[in-house]
Amino acid sequence: MSPRAKSLKSARTACEAAPGQPLVLAAKELLQPRFERLTTVLTEAIAAPAEEPEAIHRLRVATRRSATAVETLASVIPTDLRQPLLRQLKKLRRACGPARDLDIQQEFYEHLLAEVETRDLAVVDLLYERVTIARDKLHPELQLSLERRRKKLQRAMDDVIAHLEILRERSPDTFGSLSETACPLLSRALTRVCEQTPAQDSSPDVLHNLRIAGKKLRYACELFEPLLGADFADTLAPHLIALQDELGIYHDAEVARQDLARLRLKWKRKRHRDNWDQKPQGLFSWKELAAGLKYVTRVHSERAAQARERFLMLWPSFSTTAFRQPLEKRLQRLAHPSPPSPTAPRARAR
Repeated sequence: MSPRAKSLKSARTACEAAPGQPLVLAAKELLQPRFERLTTVLTEAIAAPAEEPEAIHRLRVATRRSATAVETLASVIPTDLRQPLLRQLKKLRRACGPARDLDIQQEFYEHLLAEVETRDLAVVDLLYERVTIARDKLHPELQLSLERRRKKLQRAMDDVIAHLEILRERSPDTFGSLSETACPLLSRALTRVCEQTPAQDSSPDVLHNLRIAGKKLRYACELFEPLLGADFADTLAPHLIALQDELGIYHDAEVARQDLARLRLKWKRKRHRDNWDQKPQGLFSWKELAAGLKYVTRVHSERAAQARERFLMLWPSFSTTAFRQPLEKRLQRLAHPSPPSPTAPRARAR
């Protein structure tokens, strides 16, 4: 199992939701554990040193999971409470973005240093040191940013939970049942993913949009997992996770390749300036730098191509028999449950 899949699996929150349960009653049970998880990982991320990149990754995942839950349960959360919370979640996630990008690059260079050829080793090490310094420099600023946003986020979450508690007391049956919300929403999310027709020549933007749609489907399925069957996490979810993993690897490699192209252009323009020799990259000739950058770019391109190929191999079965059709059948059973079979009359004792 990939690190992404492990972290998401360990973060799942249990909820004893039933299909016929009123949505108002289920909403708090679905949201509160996610808010508590978010509070926990936010505290961990603020306290974690820069050398622990998973803390930021867990925080970003928790913000996405909470945002999906809030958007999914929008019918029971008024706009004046929902939008401030979604804004805080978005700001929190974006604050973590630059650090997460550097963490991904740092992990990439750590692995690359173990297998790079000697002639390009020094340039790869230069790039690794550059990323490490940037991450260490960013860390105190990130911690302050997260600390500043903590109170506003907590207040927004508390307001939503307080509103749901009032609804539970005053109008628990107003918004229908949990399954009446889950079925159409999951059907639409599934359609948005499976209506895509990815091909070998699909642009990065097309695959990125598919990745985002897949994330929303994934977190929505996790939200309503108690309704989808006890075996959903073991039988269907791995197919969605595998697809997301490959799209994630492809996206990370494409972004890194583009960043490297910008860095190459920047260094090429500045290599004749007076202070060039005072920079770490000034210790190399342009020929050495260009060769090392070309090597790393090729590695990123190969990783992207391999991830795309693996994704395209997974897609046909995912969009038919492995995930889509089984999920559609579960949603149909959820929307139209079979009536209970009549109990056979007992034989009269003689």
